[in-house]
Amino acid sequence: MKKYILLFSTFLVIININAQTSFCDDFEGYQVGDPIAETSPDWNSWGELMNGSIAPFADDADVTNISSNSGINSLYFEAVGAGGPQDVILPFGTGTPYTYGFFEFSANFFVNIGTGAYFNFQAENTPGITWSLDVQMDASGGVSFENGGGGTVFLTSTYPMGQWFEMKTVVDLTNNNWEMFIDGISQGSFTNTVNQIASLDLYPITGHKFYIDDVCYSYTPFIPSSFPYDMSAIDLSLSSNIALSAAPFTISGDVVNLSSTTVNSLDINYSINGAVPVVDNLTGLNLSLFDILPFNHAVSWTPPSTGVYSVEIWASNINGNTDMDTTNDVFGNDIFVWNAIAERRPLIETFTSSTCGPCAPANVTAEALFIQNPENHTSIKYQADFPGTGDPYFTQEGGNRRSYYGINSVPRMEIDGGWDQNGNSITQQVLDDHINIISFIDLSASYSVNMKTVEVEIMIDPLESFQSNNLVVHAAIIEETTYNNAKTNGETQFEHVVKKMIPNDNGTSISSLVAGQQNTLNLAYTFNGDYRLPMNASDPIIHSTEHSVEDFSNLMVAVWVQDAVTKEVHQSTMSTLTSFTPLSITDKKEIQFIYPNPASENIYISNLKEPNALVKIYDVQGRLVLEEKISNNEHLNVSSFSKGMYQITFEGISWNETRKLIVE
Repeated sequence: MKKYILLFSTFLVIININAQTSFCDDFEGYQVGDPIAETSPDWNSWGELMNGSIAPFADDADVTNISSNSGINSLYFEAVGAGGPQDVILPFGTGTPYTYGFFEFSANFFVNIGTGAYFNFQAENTPGITWSLDVQMDASGGVSFENGGGGTVFLTSTYPMGQWFEMKTVVDLTNNNWEMFIDGISQGSFTNTVNQIASLDLYPITGHKFYIDDVCYSYTPFIPSSFPYDMSAIDLSLSSNIALSAAPFTISGDVVNLSSTTVNSLDINYSINGAVPVVDNLTGLNLSLFDILPFNHAVSWTPPSTGVYSVEIWASNINGNTDMDTTNDVFGNDIFVWNAIAERRPLIETFTSSTCGPCAPANVTAEALFIQNPENHTSIKYQADFPGTGDPYFTQEGGNRRSYYGINSVPRMEIDGGWDQNGNSITQQVLDDHINIISFIDLSASYSVNMKTVEVEIMIDPLESFQSNNLVVHAAIIEETTYNNAKTNGETQFEHVVKKMIPNDNGTSISSLVAGQQNTLNLAYTFNGDYRLPMNASDPIIHSTEHSVEDFSNLMVAVWVQDAVTKEVHQSTMSTLTSFTPLSITDKKEIQFIYPNPASENIYISNLKEPNALVKIYDVQGRLVLEEKISNNEHLNVSSFSKGMYQITFEGISWNETRKLIVE
């Protein structure tokens, strides 16, 4: 239970006649070493709110007197490993999430030289659902104001390291205007993709060491307009990037009633580059104060050519009257019209290890998200050579990719070569934000497996020209599920483990891409020697003489196009299997495999270590759905199984092995 104390010098909450809320905490009313979430009634820990943890909180942060901006006390944050464990929340008062009105937040930070700092604003009262703003302060003095972990970067700037400075956020929620200040100097303003706010989240990421002091916020609710007719446009739903080939476009958006008059009719207007408005009259409405009207304009728009267009929307003729507050009428965006746009498939590269304790929950988080989002992402995993003895399936190619990104901790995740965070940090919003980033490459690939040889055909179709000499095509042969590299962190299987990159981690360089000129690339690799399971990462597989493929029927191929210098991934895809020729059943040094997989009727089992092995098949809920004894080259019928993923265990006199089966 929390310890509640009176802190008259520490915080102040005021509710005035306009219901304004203000709060400040300078941490002077606490003792050094006090855990802030446990001690204060105003602060919480992430685990306390998310999981119902009870004090003492494992993710709490302590008051310190080592450094301060005012007085002698502050809060100190230092990452352990990939991030945290400190993760504290400051809810922004009652009535959250705030969606209208005026909000201001300020705090003083001291970031140790060569480290970094991070905080975010949560958009919902329950943390972890939606982030409205991420503030990333890197180890070089750069700061990025973004949403979705880099999905949308609003502003970038610099901050002073090794000294105290003020970070301030001023938000006009009613008009969706966010402005950032450092030491009183504006860094710029932007329209946020998530225009609401509920709490502050302080969380140190890898290598971060920082102090925070004098944390303040204030909120002034929106006061309804004194004008009898006042409508404000608040959102234009048309994407900022559209393809001319998809025309015509419906102009959609939202307008809100900011007056106390009930609105029964109005005109919706849109204008392109300041031209004569296109008008659509709407009747039969019943809009009270704060009611939002989503609309689809009756007249569509066809851009005459590619280029940048200024599109503005507004409401007028309200109940037959003029809008009396013209300061908030118009909402507009610059719309980029391209010849064609490809659907982006983000590449998610995860660095993990079976000897890494935090990797287990990170992988669970990620895989649960991936299962909910099939076919719209590319996921691969590089097994690392640390902590401890490292993962047995570590390869030097994976180590080179880790060096390429400058990663020194696991679990770690790279999305499209830019988003770089703990794997636990990926959310649906992060994935959606990256899917929504436009791509100008249609990428497709197919592959075949002929015993131990994998052949890949890659088709690159540029929709716009890329004038770059740094483009590289990467192809990674991955094993969909591995079981034999289980070590100390409790995980018994790993998904999408990279076994070999073709030809290696340097990829295949390609010349500049010209719009409309398709490029075809053919690659191949033959796995050499026999299967071996290394004891640990100190004795990695030598590809010239051996391999670590547990099941050749379980291989897949991921392909992506990347700028080798900027690290930006322009597009990725998972290759389509065109043919599979199984290994010879006389090769007893290979472990058993299941074919076909995925399957719809019969599956054949070969290379069993002994006859009459006991086979058990379990569904995703762990229920036993089939139990039977089987010998080499006999088959099992799975036609009655529901579509989905299953686990097959093989039990012999002196051996047990597990495989994955997909029924489609």
